Parts: sequence; C-alpha cells; structure tokens
Amino acid sequence: MRKKTLSEPKSKPRKTNVLFQKRQMQIIKKATKLFMKKGYVQTSMREISRATGIDIRNLYYFIKSKEDILFLVFEMIHKREEELFEQEGLMTVDDPLEQLKTLIHEFIYYSYDYADEILLLYRESKALSKRLLKIILARESKVVSYLEEILKKGKARKVFHFEDASFTANMIIYQLSLRALRRWNMKKYSKEKLIDLLEKQILKSVLA
Repeated sequence: MRKKTLSEPKSKPRKTNVLFQKRQMQIIKKATKLFMKKGYVQTSMREISRATGIDIRNLYYFIKSKEDILFLVFEMIHKREEELFEQEGLMTVDDPLEQLKTLIHEFIYYSYDYADEILLLYRESKALSKRLLKIILARESKVVSYLEEILKKGKARKVFHFEDASFTANMIIYQLSLRALRRWNMKKYSKEKLIDLLEKQILKSVLA
C-alpha cells in the first residue's frame, strides 16, 4: 500500500466546501507570485507544487492544469467586480453621479488588493486558449456594459456629457487599473490621494 506524503490530506475535501475553496485560493495566490516573477510559460506545475506545499498529485485534485490556475485568477478578478454591480446594490442607486463616485472608490481599493492579479490579466491573458479567453473577454465586456448603463443614465439626465458611452466606459476602467499597471511610478501617492486625483480626472472628463 502506498504511504501518504506529509502534504497529502487524509481525505480530500469535497469540491463544494470551504476547505476546497481555501486550498484553491492558496494555489492561486502562490501561482500568481510565480507567474509574476518568472512568467506564466516559464513556471512549471512542480514549482507551483513546491510553493504551495501541496503534493503534485493532490494539486491536480484542486486544479485541472496550469491554464486552469490562470483562468481562475482572472475569474476571481471579474467576480469581485461583478459583485459590486450585482450584489452590493450599485445598480439600484438612483443617482448616476453617486454611482460613478462609488465605482471609482471601490475599483481603486480593489486595485490595491489585487494588484498582481490585475497586472497578470493584462500581461498573460494571451496565454489562454481561445475558448477560455473568450469567456474572460465576455466577463470584461459585462463589467464595461454596467458602467455604460450608468453613463447613459447620467447623460439622459444631463449630469454627464460625452461623445461615446462605450469608449468612455473603457477609458474609465483603464484609468481605474492605473495603480496596478503603473504602481512602480505611483508609490509617491497614498491611496486616499490617488482616489482624489482619479475621481477629479474622471469626473472632469464626463461632467456636463
């Protein structure tokens, strides 16, 4: 009978329970650091196994492949964005200006929490298969569409003024990723100062 390794659990957690999700998140976090340091292509599953302390045979219970990890990283980012719109009630707020200000604040806070993951999305999404990339791009488009809805409502009420809703929404989303994408040149700004500057910049571009 094969002996269990030190990193092998006595019984594997069900894929729906908290322990499974905790282990999966552990893998995602450790793998993200490796992807950022070495690059996605150059990182091996054995290196991820060593970094997580999970035997490589058990690693495949929690994730299907290296690509699966990358996909889950991007899923995590978009899930947090979608929760803001769908579960935290942003789309039920009547005032479009208040909606936009809330979005700015929340997205910047979250860009601090998920800085590595956001940068990884821009850097390594091309490594995904066409099928998975299509899913990720659809999720990204969904987030942009929520912002478009807010902008259009504001324009209809003569609160906002802009030429094209889709272009403006995409530009705002990009600006809100600025801290994650250019953090090496943003260290001099505190979180509060960056929120203030970005809010002023974005509102200046859309207020009627």
